[in-house]
Amino acid sequence: MESKDYENVCELLDKLYLDTLYLMEEEIKVNINMEKAMIEGENNLAKCRYIMGPNSVSAMNIPMNPEETISPSMLVKGSPNDLFPEVNSYQLHSVEDSKDNVSNPVKWFGFFTQQNLLNSQKFYKHSLQWAIQAVTIQNELKYLMKKCRVLRLVKASLAETEK
Repeated sequence: MESKDYENVCELLDKLYLDTLYLMEEEIKVNINMEKAMIEGENNLAKCRYIMGPNSVSAMNIPMNPEETISPSMLVKGSPNDLFPEVNSYQLHSVEDSKDNVSNPVKWFGFFTQQNLLNSQKFYKHSLQWAIQAVTIQNELKYLMKKCRVLRLVKASLAETEK
């Protein structure tokens, strides 16, 4: 009976290790996509600064008026994961605000903005989505590693009782 339990634990560990390898591969792909999106955003921002001039696209364009509040246009929300209910899965949601105080940061740089600036904003949003997906995958990996650690202890105790 105990040898069958030992085999079941070994099979479960094998499956968990395969799932871990799959998640590691997914995390690498997500990180590469996030890096590509960041590079594209930076390139478009550099093009825009070159076309409009270095002072037209800088930190000086950010509003410093204390009465003007800057509210986010997107929020990160967590919910239980479908595959692992103990692990939170994060997603990006747009803010639904009845007051129209959600401002588009691109408008800080003028009303007639360059297409490169809009492309840069788009790529940075994609990069943020990739980063959130990477965090979710990392949480799943941590959960699987905890399960593997527990199963290794169970395997060791079963091996001791067989002797």
